[in-house]
Amino acid sequence: MLKNKRLCVLGNVTDVLLAIVFSCSLTFTVNAQENLPDKCIQLPERSSVCPNILYKRSPVDIPQFEIKEGEMLCICMADFKTLRIAASDDAGKVAQIIELTKVSVKLNIDEKTLLEVIRK
Repeated sequence: MLKNKRLCVLGNVTDVLLAIVFSCSLTFTVNAQENLPDKCIQLPERSSVCPNILYKRSPVDIPQFEIKEGEMLCICMADFKTLRIAASDDAGKVAQIIELTKVSVKLNIDEKTLLEVIRK
């Protein structure tokens, strides 16, 4: 009988702890979502959901998206996969320069800023 009472008490304590953990995680999720940026930096021709979204603090000001240095930004990394890592050979470097120029014109962001956002 005493063993059953202990199990019952332990069960109640476990239920209370689970409820507390659940409510804390729910609160954190809601607060985190409130701080997520409204706009994502992605190519204008994207018509489907981005498969690789990255949320991070902006290393620079991005006035075109009204993002200040240190604020949270959202970026669709799938749109910039060819620019994420610096090319090691000459042909790759030329291809990256061409791609960077095209993308920066589409987004109206200067090339240096765009690279900092993608790579930092």
